[in-house]
Amino acid sequence: MGAHYTIADPYLFTVLNWTSALDIDLKPWPALQAYRERVAARAAVQETLKAEGLAG
Repeated sequence: MGAHYTIADPYLFTVLNWTSALDIDLKPWPALQAYRERVAARAAVQETLKAEGLAG
């Protein structure tokens, strides 16, 4: 996320979440790992993940 949250942010978040299903470790890319964590912390993202059955 840059200065503003844009449509590119949820798209990249979705693609980064696929890494878990594909068994790709993001540890070599700490900036991407931190980015995914920041987006995942957003209330709207949490609500969406719960609605889709992707989060507990």
